[in-house]
Amino acid sequence: MTTIGEALEESVQALLEAGIDEARLDARLLLAHALDCTPEHVFGYPEEKLGDNDPETIRRLVARRINREPLALITGRKEFWSLSFRVSEATLIPRPDSETLIEAVLAAYPDKGAPLRILDLGTGSGCLLLALLSEYPSANGVGIDFSSQALQVARVNAKDLDLSLRAGFVAADWNDDTASFGVFDIVISNPPYIPDGERDSLQPEVVEYEPNDALFAGIDGLRDYRSLVSLLPGLLKKRGAVFFEVGEGQDIAVHEMLKRAGFSNIAVRNDIAGIGRCVSGTR
Repeated sequence: MTTIGEALEESVQALLEAGIDEARLDARLLLAHALDCTPEHVFGYPEEKLGDNDPETIRRLVARRINREPLALITGRKEFWSLSFRVSEATLIPRPDSETLIEAVLAAYPDKGAPLRILDLGTGSGCLLLALLSEYPSANGVGIDFSSQALQVARVNAKDLDLSLRAGFVAADWNDDTASFGVFDIVISNPPYIPDGERDSLQPEVVEYEPNDALFAGIDGLRDYRSLVSLLPGLLKKRGAVFFEVGEGQDIAVHEMLKRAGFSNIAVRNDIAGIGRCVSGTR
């Protein structure tokens, strides 16, 4: 390979032979990362010559993708809610499905100027909390995670998005210490929710590269919702609301948990595929 066009075609072919879905898109994004340019530049300037070290760099990145390493971990970034977030092997990779939770909060709290106080339990990269703070300029929030490595990523994301003054991140396990968190208008959480028995059915990009303790939650995948619902009375202000992301088919069970705990205005919001993805309720 001597030009961008030749590098793109070689990369696409290698990814196709490895059975990688969306091989052309992945190849374009890998080249853009390797050449420090935009994907549009890769597409628009196929005749541009590569630098002396570029072919080796490109082939090394393609080899990582062939080994089923997620594209977001190779580039170190993932877009979520039209914002660019850093990610690492210590964080889940933000997914479009999770934007359903952001939509649910915005629908429930249409006043963008409200001085909301938001708690994110299991914050990971901080994408949910920071996306909400970007929408509510008078709000502030706290992200909790037991992984210090994940919190390092979240803090960098807050700095990158100029949200550090309104976002704090605390290393804690919600099962051990919630009394010191304070009370909040909104609690959000995307906890582990994949049943342990589904491990073998997952793509290697997920089970081999993302933190398993942020994915799996017991026999039925509902373990963490049970503990979180029991904690909510001590975390939410009166008339405060909780917003949970849930796995496919779990919306009914989580709805019932909130109902039994005395919550009102319980609602399920579907994602773009029509799957009940966010369950919310008011204390």
